[in-house]
Amino acid sequence: MRKLLLVIVLIASYFLVACSTNPNAIEPNPLPDYDADYKVKKVWSRKAGKGIKKRFISLRPAVSEGGVYVADLNGKVTAYSADKGKRLWRHNTQDNVTGGLYAGYGVVIYGTREGEAVALSEEDGSELWRQQLSSEILAPPAANASMAVFQVQDDQVYALDIDSGEQLWQFEDQAPTLILRGSAIPVIAGDHVYAAFANGKVVALDERTGSPLWERRVAEPQGRSELERLVDINNNLIVEGGGVFASSYQGSVSVLDAESGQTYWRKDMSTFDVMDSHLGVLYVADSKGNVWAIDQRSGDSLWRQDLLYGRNLTGVAIQDGQVVVGDKKGYLHWIDGDSGHITARRRHHRKGFASAPVSTGDMLYVYGRKGRLSAYRLIPR
Repeated sequence: MRKLLLVIVLIASYFLVACSTNPNAIEPNPLPDYDADYKVKKVWSRKAGKGIKKRFISLRPAVSEGGVYVADLNGKVTAYSADKGKRLWRHNTQDNVTGGLYAGYGVVIYGTREGEAVALSEEDGSELWRQQLSSEILAPPAANASMAVFQVQDDQVYALDIDSGEQLWQFEDQAPTLILRGSAIPVIAGDHVYAAFANGKVVALDERTGSPLWERRVAEPQGRSELERLVDINNNLIVEGGGVFASSYQGSVSVLDAESGQTYWRKDMSTFDVMDSHLGVLYVADSKGNVWAIDQRSGDSLWRQDLLYGRNLTGVAIQDGQVVVGDKKGYLHWIDGDSGHITARRRHHRKGFASAPVSTGDMLYVYGRKGRLSAYRLIPR
């Protein structure tokens, strides 16, 4: 059964990526004109391995106080200083890294195609521990000072001791027959672990035991065919202000009460990439290439930017109050968070991106499909 499921996942992934490149079988919008409010300065740029090339995976860099960490499809994990891009170390793990990285609390952790959870030293890249889980890991893990949490392709969640890799607890949900190739990114907040699944369900777990505290379905399957009924949550959850914000493919964007799971609002929308938030506003790039600003309290749309329609956008990041997305041609677009107007643009690499960009402080870190890692800063004109 496991082999049959994985074959279906791969077929579905190829179909959906092809469709998202040209949604609704129409030509994507041309590169739009805009009035530049910012100059985009490339602070540093490095060739950080092979990237992901043509593979359907996302290898998002991780940023911590110690630096910027990135992995390529051949298992080379490299650390750079965040300010100048000086290479700090490189470890050729030879792992098939498939889930992106997490860095913090002295470790760099990731998952592999073979279902192994791996921790390296944040200081020098040496391997600290390795633990076999049940299936492929396609999302970055989450961590705090005591545990690392991994979600795997077959909708199981594992909590591992951050120092030893020893399993602390495991939670399993029932995966549907047909799913997108990917997993949601778990979140540790307070004494809860929040996880989202391919059946459109969000679950709150007790951090100490993994026992479920509540579960809520945020998207209901619609249609007759298995493809029409896909409602995977394949991106990140945002937990802030007492709410859990979730979005799904062919489903909705919604907010749940962090303690009870009660639904406050729900907005029909389809997305499968990273969301971000800033000053009470949720920013989402949908699966057709529209970028939305949504009021976190009411769910009302504040603006929609549709000039990038059909350009196969990455997820979003926030930099200096600007919403940043990349497109399939390798362009980065900055959009004003208040008005929705495009304010800046820069091409990173013509082959596109290995993941959504990552922002911290005033710096944006971008990893290209061919392995180019760059840091950008905005300068007002």
